[in-house]
Amino acid sequence: MDKTLYVSDLDGTLLTPREDLSPFTIRVLNRLVEQGMAFTYATARSQHSADVVTRGLTKSLPVIVYNGAFIRRGERRETLLRQLLPGPSVARARQVFGEAGISPLVYTMAQGVERVLWRPEKESPGVARYVASRQRDERLLPVADEEALYQGEVFYFTCIGGREELLPAYEALRQDKALSVLLQEEIYQPGEFWLEVMSAAATKAQAAAWLKERLGCQRMTAFGDGLNDIPLLEEADVRCAVANAVPQLRQAAGQVIPANTEDGVARFLLADTAPTLALGERAGDFRLRLYRPQDLEGLIQLFYETVHEVNLGGYSPAEVDAWVPSPESVDRAAWGESLAAHYTVVAEREGQLLGFGDMDSTGYFDRLYVHRDFQGRGVATAIAHALEGFAHGLGAQRVTVHASRTARPFFERRGYRMLYAQQVERRGVLLENFAMELALEGGEGHGSH
Repeated sequence: MDKTLYVSDLDGTLLTPREDLSPFTIRVLNRLVEQGMAFTYATARSQHSADVVTRGLTKSLPVIVYNGAFIRRGERRETLLRQLLPGPSVARARQVFGEAGISPLVYTMAQGVERVLWRPEKESPGVARYVASRQRDERLLPVADEEALYQGEVFYFTCIGGREELLPAYEALRQDKALSVLLQEEIYQPGEFWLEVMSAAATKAQAAAWLKERLGCQRMTAFGDGLNDIPLLEEADVRCAVANAVPQLRQAAGQVIPANTEDGVARFLLADTAPTLALGERAGDFRLRLYRPQDLEGLIQLFYETVHEVNLGGYSPAEVDAWVPSPESVDRAAWGESLAAHYTVVAEREGQLLGFGDMDSTGYFDRLYVHRDFQGRGVATAIAHALEGFAHGLGAQRVTVHASRTARPFFERRGYRMLYAQQVERRGVLLENFAMELALEGGEGHGSH
C-alpha cells in the first residue's frame, strides 16, 4: 500500500489570517498524525517563527523552513539538510543591495549559532516592524557596520519595502543562476513587498522531494497559496490550492479546496486519509474527496437508487416509494444548500460516484448512502471515519444520527447506541428509524470550533 507524504505551506494556507492555527485544524491534524498520517509543513518562516504560529500542533516529522534552505527535526532543531548561499553570490548580493540603497536582514550561521543580523540605523519601516514583532527572538543581533552584517555562513536575505524600491535588486539578482529570488507582497501587510534571496538549491520542492525519499513515501500531496508554492505543487502527485490562493497557483493546482479561513487543508485531509486510516490493507481503489456542486445530480440519483434497491431490504415497496418516489421529487435547492453547508464527502472511483455522507456543525450525521454494487466494500466505513473525525475536530462530545432499519447494524458495529425508535411521516406514510449516538473521547462541547 502506497504511503503519502502531505506537505502544507503555512501562511495563507494552513494558518488563519490571525497567523495561528484554528482549534479545529489542530484537533484534526493531531488526531490524524496519531493515527499514522505523514504530515509536515514547508514555510518561508524560520523554525523559531514557525514554532510560535503552529503552537499546539504535533510535529512528528521533520519540518521544512526558510523556503527549503533547512530541514530540521525535533525540539532541539537538529539540522538534517541545509543549503548555504555560495560565497560569490553573497558578494554579488552585497554589491547589488549597496547600489540600490537597501539594507537587508541577513540570516547566517555565525560561529555555529543561527543569527538574524541587521543595521538598525539603516532599517526600513518594514524591517523595523519585523524586528519589533520578534522581541523575544534570540536570533536577532544588531550590528554596526557592513563587515559585521555579512559575517558567518549566510543562507538567506530578506529585504522589506515598496515594490518599485526592491524591483531593481530583484531584476539584478535573478540573473544569478546560483540564486532563487522571490519578490511578493506580504499577505499580512498589503502594499509591503518582501524580496527573499536564497540558494537555487533551497526550494520547498527540492526539500519536500528529499524528505519524501528519506521517509520512504511513494506519493506526495502538497497545499499552497502563493507564488513560492508553485514549484512545491509541481513536485507533488496531488496539487491543492486553497480558494484564497493567487490565480497563478490555482491554475497550477489540480484542485481547489476551501480557503484557509474555512480549514480547507484539514477538511481535505479528513477525507483523503480516511480510506487508508479506516481500512488499512483492505482499502480499495476508491478515493474520498470533498463535495462539489456539480456532484448534486449524481448524488440525488445515487440516493434514489440506494433507497429503492438497498433499503428495500428493510422497508416495503410502499415505504420506499413514500421515502423518495423519483429522483425528480428531491428538492434540489434544499439538498444543494445543505450539502454545501455541511461537511460532505464523496466516494469516487474513476469518475463513478460510489457513495456520500454529510454532517452538520453540531455533529449530526445527516446522510449516508452507498451504491448498491459497493455495499460491504468499506465505502461506508471510510465515509463514517471522515465524518466522525470532523466531529472530533469540532470538539463535539457526541455524534448523533437517525439510522434507518438498514443502516442500524452498521452504526451499532461502530459503537453507536440506540436511544429510541421513532416514526417519521413521508407523503402520508410512517417510516421507522432509530435515534442513535456515539460518544466521542475528549469532546469539548459544541461551539468550540
